[in-house]
Amino acid sequence: MIKIEIHTLAGQLDIEIKKNEDFYILLVILSKSQYFQEDGRVWSGKIEETEKLFEIVNLIKECYRKPSVPTRITINDGRLIKINLKDDESQIALHLIDIDENTNESELIQKIKELTIEITGNDAILQDYLDIFMD
Repeated sequence: MIKIEIHTLAGQLDIEIKKNEDFYILLVILSKSQYFQEDGRVWSGKIEETEKLFEIVNLIKECYRKPSVPTRITINDGRLIKINLKDDESQIALHLIDIDENTNESELIQKIKELTIEITGNDAILQDYLDIFMD
């Protein structure tokens, strides 16, 4: 299971990937937000091809083993990304505040975003929220 929680001043976006009996399910939850004037939304989808999912798992493990060294002063801009991975081999928790470009962490966030967009069918509204929360 992978759980990604993105907390910002504007609201919260959660992405969960869980294994069902024979396949994986992606669930995206946008919490109620006065900033976006939303009562909350949910998107979901079945992950048919697991290649990208395993790339994400490997990136999470790599980010945990060798975290990138910030190249500038880290400032909390009001966004915190928590990533939890639980599988047969390990249990990993990452807390990302300020992500430099061209790092394992930035690649991880991009891969999660791409997989989410692909599985939910390129939903334009979700894509806008992912841009706001993940860029």
